[in-house]
Amino acid sequence: MNRHTLQRFTRFGTQASLALAVAAALTIPLRAEAGSFQLPTDNAAGWARANAGGSLFPNDPTAVYNNPAAMAFFTAPVLQVTGTGIRPSAEFQGQFTDEQGHPTTGNNPNGFGKFIPFPNMAFAAPINDRLTLGGSVTVPYGLASEYNPTWQGRYFGTKTSLQSIAVSFSAGLKVNDEFSIGVGILGQRTKAQLNTMLDPYGSAAALFGAPILGAPQSGDVQLNVTVKKRFAFGYFGGFEWKPTQQDSIGLSYHSQVNQTLSGNYAMYGSEAGKQLIALAPVVFPNAGLPTLNPDGASASAVLNTPAFASLDWLHVFNDRFSLAATAKWTGWSSFQNLALMSNGQTLVALPQKYKDSMLYSIGGDYKLNDKWTLRAGVGYDETPTNILSRDPRIPDGARRLLGLGVGYQASEHFGFDLGYQHQFVGKTRVDLTNPVSLGAGSMNGTFDDHGDVVSLTGTYRF
Repeated sequence: MNRHTLQRFTRFGTQASLALAVAAALTIPLRAEAGSFQLPTDNAAGWARANAGGSLFPNDPTAVYNNPAAMAFFTAPVLQVTGTGIRPSAEFQGQFTDEQGHPTTGNNPNGFGKFIPFPNMAFAAPINDRLTLGGSVTVPYGLASEYNPTWQGRYFGTKTSLQSIAVSFSAGLKVNDEFSIGVGILGQRTKAQLNTMLDPYGSAAALFGAPILGAPQSGDVQLNVTVKKRFAFGYFGGFEWKPTQQDSIGLSYHSQVNQTLSGNYAMYGSEAGKQLIALAPVVFPNAGLPTLNPDGASASAVLNTPAFASLDWLHVFNDRFSLAATAKWTGWSSFQNLALMSNGQTLVALPQKYKDSMLYSIGGDYKLNDKWTLRAGVGYDETPTNILSRDPRIPDGARRLLGLGVGYQASEHFGFDLGYQHQFVGKTRVDLTNPVSLGAGSMNGTFDDHGDVVSLTGTYRF
């Protein structure tokens, strides 16, 4: 590395380190939801293309996390910051009933409906004409659903939030002008909160066979569980192959990240209901009911985020028009059950029964001139959820994606991108009966879902 390159890299590294620190601070209050709880780690251009092409477009800094092999073809250091807002919507149509079959009281709000912001950031710098190093702060997983504690579906969840922030470092090596490989490591910080309302008199009615102690819905108790994991680690890697001067093919893989979240639970509400919950395991020792402390106690949950792999293709027709496609697999079948534990016993077990899912998309760029670029894309994203476990926390369905966007190159070094994506979901069926420990109530109906994404990116090329 010559002196000029060393000075440029040192100056760039100092600026990037400061920017990464700012981005990490911004991610602390993050809450977001889209596509079960996996989020595309894309910039505004990627959202506009319906997430097609991965990071194969020239000098795309999202390669630092998505496919580090693509970094090997970078021609100069680059720093990129993206702010994205997701607004999911899920309105329920149907009925909720308690253990006795009576309609559950309360209203039926939309538990989503607000734009929730999250940042992504990446930097990369060529060390020489073969090796490029990079780092990123991304948000690969997140969700937020919040209903008021008096809504009709409160026994199936009132508030759910999850956020995973990944800090990654990676390297891309150009083997020759047609082929490169890349590897990276990541540290993932996750925290989650799951709140739900318990119906102790509904549980008692199910156990006794009749509402002997009181009518269901008459002694609600709120159970709040808050857990987190400071850091769990994973790895990722990929390659890029350029079989022709117009074509690029990329394959990338991200490992499963194993993590046990730990924290505590607390209970609020009816004192009589809390005492009934505490006594239930003594009165019914063979019913499999957890022993809950009305004053709260420790809690933990295993939440392993799935492995995923992406196959991307980019074809450059000419200086103005490029077209890309992506097929992405996510190993959601590893997410079969979400169990909240305390002192070795199961507090709540929520069966998920997820299945592996695929995303298919196609999109591209059209350069109007040296300043302006238009983008568009369409895609189809399968849902990993099913009617056996779908609930108000994640009322997810398969999504049809439509993206639009525009890019503006303000100068030789600085550019902006704006992307918009609408996710057509439609009606998703829900048919559930709660376990006895949650009150044994039922819900039956459909969620009418859709989502909007707005993303703005600023990119500085040194």
